Amino acid sequence: MELGTFGAVLTFAAELEESSAAFYDGLAEKSAGDAKELFASLAGSSRKNKQIIDRTRRMNVAEMILEAITGLNSENYSASFEVPGDQKAGAAKAMELEKKASAFYSDAAKKIGFLPDVKRTLEKVGKERAERAQKLKAHI
Repeated sequence: MELGTFGAVLTFAAELEESSAAFYDGLAEKSAGDAKELFASLAGSSRKNKQIIDRTRRMNVAEMILEAITGLNSENYSASFEVPGDQKAGAAKAMELEKKASAFYSDAAKKIGFLPDVKRTLEKVGKERAERAQKLKAHI
C-alpha cells in the first residue's frame, strides 16, 4: 500500500510499534534468562515509541493535508509478527523486523523533511530500532 500522506505514514508507524510490542511480548513468554529480559525490554520500547508516534500525529494534525508523499510503500517494510517457538529463530526474526523498521523510519524521515519536528522524531525512532538490531545479534 502506498503511504502517500502524513497520516498514512504515522498510522503505519503506530501499527508497526503496536505489532512489534505484541511480538516481543510473545518472544519474552517463550524465552528465559537474558533473552527474556531483552525481549520484554524491546516490547516496552515499542510501546513507548507508539506513544511518541501518536503524540506526534496529534501535535501535527494541521500539517497532515499540506503535502503529498510519494515513493513510500508499506510492502517494503512489512514483516511477519508470528512468534517462532525457538528462541534463536525468534531473535533472528526480531533482527529482521528491526532492520525493516529502521529502514522505514529512515525513509519516512526523508520524505517528511518538510516537517522538521516530525523528521527528527522519525530519525530518533529509526536510530533506536537500528541499535535494537545490534543488541539482538548476541542472541542469534
